[in-house]
Amino acid sequence: MPAALMTVLFSSVSFVLSRMAACGGATKNKLTVSKPVWDFLTKEAPSKLVKLKEETKLSILIDGETSEIYVLQLSTPAPGAGNGLYLARKALKALLKETEKELKKAQRQSRASWAGGPGGAGGLGGAAAGGSREEEQESQCPICLGEIQNVKTLEKCRHSFCEACITRALQVKRACPMCGRFYGQLVGNQPENGRMLVSKDSSLLLPGYEKYGTIIIQYVFPPGVQGVEHPNPGVRYPGTTRVAYLPDCPEGNKVLALFRKAFDQRLTFTIGTSMTTGRANVITWNDIHHKTNCTGGPQLFGYPDPTYLARVQEELRAKGLTED
Repeated sequence: MPAALMTVLFSSVSFVLSRMAACGGATKNKLTVSKPVWDFLTKEAPSKLVKLKEETKLSILIDGETSEIYVLQLSTPAPGAGNGLYLARKALKALLKETEKELKKAQRQSRASWAGGPGGAGGLGGAAAGGSREEEQESQCPICLGEIQNVKTLEKCRHSFCEACITRALQVKRACPMCGRFYGQLVGNQPENGRMLVSKDSSLLLPGYEKYGTIIIQYVFPPGVQGVEHPNPGVRYPGTTRVAYLPDCPEGNKVLALFRKAFDQRLTFTIGTSMTTGRANVITWNDIHHKTNCTGGPQLFGYPDPTYLARVQEELRAKGLTED
């Protein structure tokens, strides 16, 4: 085996520990939800949420809020966390969508009852009394679920909201609350003196991608001093080197291009405290999951992991990183 390849493989084993330190023993993600929908779910259908948590092993905490939305912190246990969080998040989003429909139905029934029945107080037909269901949905803000005030339509996805509601929502996360499309360019606080080096090895085969070679990514950061955007300005941090692997297939190269964007926008790493060692003022991963081992599956941040490329693209999309 070539000496250079042996060095890379040896490094990958060492860097698994750094990767585990950055993840802190659990995989986490965030999701925004309108307060009326979340309150309706937790008060009117709590058993559905309990069942979802039990089936997916999902933990949910309210990590922040505005007057109209909650920011949910999602996490799953570390073993097999990659697949678990992806599927749990998908299940929760489906439950929230179902809950939103149930809430709208309950609101319509309440309005009809208040007006004296389906025909309304004046005995008018449903269409004449309240307009078509489509018109009602178009005039309803997806965040506060009330009638849209000072309509604001997002340019890319054309979803409409109350101007005040969407302004507050975008202050929490620069993405459409309906479809997740990102607005603006996110810039992180990754140290500026790092390098991202890429090489390819056609003889190194990843489990699940045996038809392809391997893309080897090496991130190199020398020691430095924290700036004003970091937790402790003026305090030194040690250098580090991390190695990650992607299959050299079309989708793997697509992810590589997005990783490059993330690195250029200083989003791949940050400076903080290692959750495993407790060491402060070190360079850590910043919620864009990399495969730092060739084998071992999700538990060891390696392959095989059939849904990894799809999951990491979702993480990148949440930060506004897409092909277009």
